[in-house]
Amino acid sequence: MKNCLLLLAVVATVAFAVPAHSQTLFMDTNGDGKNSMLEAANGGSSTPDVLNASTTSVDIYFDPNHNPDGSTLQCPQDAAQPYDMFSYEATVRASGSGSVTFNGWTDLMGWPVGLITIGDHTFATAGTDAWFARGNQTAVLGKQKVGTLSITVTGSPKLDFVTSSTIDGSAQTAFGGHCYGPLFDNTNRLGEQYPTSNAYGTEAPVPVVPTTWGKIKNLYH
Repeated sequence: MKNCLLLLAVVATVAFAVPAHSQTLFMDTNGDGKNSMLEAANGGSSTPDVLNASTTSVDIYFDPNHNPDGSTLQCPQDAAQPYDMFSYEATVRASGSGSVTFNGWTDLMGWPVGLITIGDHTFATAGTDAWFARGNQTAVLGKQKVGTLSITVTGSPKLDFVTSSTIDGSAQTAFGGHCYGPLFDNTNRLGEQYPTSNAYGTEAPVPVVPTTWGKIKNLYH
């Protein structure tokens, strides 16, 4: 009897286990179509994606069916369903030394439907956060530059994707597609269905460290 109960427990655990999802999401501040932290994680390099006074925009990329290492994902609930995307939603937050003013969002997918619950249904801000989302009936596969965030920067802050915000209780970072998703609502959410470690924001500025020669020069200046 004990063996039977143990077997049933194992079967139940397997039946309701939620598979790991590893979709990729990143920001690009210099227009090279890459994220320097994502490149470094895969043994590569690119121009650092940092914020400074000359930064006026940030491009946002979603890649619904690829891991950060570039390997392809299949829908875990039904391999016949494509791991595509017909809506995107992102919530971002500024932190660190300085500030970011969010001036607006430009959708580059040509998707007509605003999906957030407040404001113009596409873009809203509050404090250090911004929230934006659009949707469409036609889905896409692979890496997509979904849009561009217009900003004004003071100092040297950084920008990250977050999973919630005081802007609104429903604010999140997610994408919708034909794959059912772990909760069978056709939505994959950052922090629930795929890990926050797969969302790459901007790099923190590197502090200036005085060189030895600089220190010597200062002694005799």
